[in-house]
Amino acid sequence: MDAVHKHLASDYGIHLVWPTFSTPNDDIGYLTRVYRGIKENGAIFCHPNPWAMIAECKLGRGDLAMKLYNDLLPYNQNDMIEVREAEPYSYCQFIMGRDHSAYGRARHPWLTGTGGWVYTAATKWILGIRPTYDGLIIDPCIPKDWGEFEVTRQWRGATFKSTVRNETGVEKGVLSILLNGKPVLGPIPPQESHTVNEVTVIMGRQQGQDDRRILLHELSTYDV
Repeated sequence: MDAVHKHLASDYGIHLVWPTFSTPNDDIGYLTRVYRGIKENGAIFCHPNPWAMIAECKLGRGDLAMKLYNDLLPYNQNDMIEVREAEPYSYCQFIMGRDHSAYGRARHPWLTGTGGWVYTAATKWILGIRPTYDGLIIDPCIPKDWGEFEVTRQWRGATFKSTVRNETGVEKGVLSILLNGKPVLGPIPPQESHTVNEVTVIMGRQQGQDDRRILLHELSTYDV
């Protein structure tokens, strides 16, 4: 992921490949025949960008996950329509890469699965609210300057109003979870339908916490 930020990241999102191909190569195939900076050949192909956001969350790097989210967000390009040339409320299939003379121009709005994947990255991984078979996991990975946020989530017929507090300024790590005032260990179990449940999450870093063990557990348990 460090290499992604060094070689592929930009103010408009992550490039698909770098460097771009300038001559056809039949051993590699189609993308070497695409003009440099367009689509597969070094454009900012939007669809896989959220996967990098999820990867940063798995690594516990909330600041970098949020940076990738903001770089791709159409809203943040609202004041550069003369460059983007596409609606500032729609994810596009790709954005011209830095090897193209129209760097930053977006093409094929709406024709992408990016919106759904960004929603997944933002809600399940940055905000960290993930429904599983065993229960509702709340494990945010956020910028360290986020002091608190609130999320309302409906799941299996019940409503969960969650308040997440980050008074110690960490990017990842949950110290405690209260469900209707009572401590919960592990995923929150399903509650009765039509009930409204108050959830309080306190973030922080436990002394001696083994980040590698936690990461390996998540990689083996949750499939994005």
